[in-house]
Amino acid sequence: MPLIHIVLFPIKADAPQDLVDQVVSELNQLKTHIPFVISSRCGKTVTQRGKQYTHALVVELEKPEQLSLYRDHPVHQAVLQKIKLILGEESLAMDFDSAH
Repeated sequence: MPLIHIVLFPIKADAPQDLVDQVVSELNQLKTHIPFVISSRCGKTVTQRGKQYTHALVVELEKPEQLSLYRDHPVHQAVLQKIKLILGEESLAMDFDSAH
């Protein structure tokens, strides 16, 4: 059954907008570069309910066992390095098996 990977990002207010846009675009294109990614969606919050978190990412993997492969995949690692440049604070991540 699919695994859902969720990350909330607190992007720095002074982060270069072009880099933020690039990161969001790359996260939205994970499916095209990582074969076992079913879908990936990233975007900026439209409300203030997320407190310090400005952006969210939801990735669906084919199965839970692929989480470590996803984490270590070169495409994920490359965008992760860019994310670290624009983070204001620590991100919040959660993973769950969508079958339960």
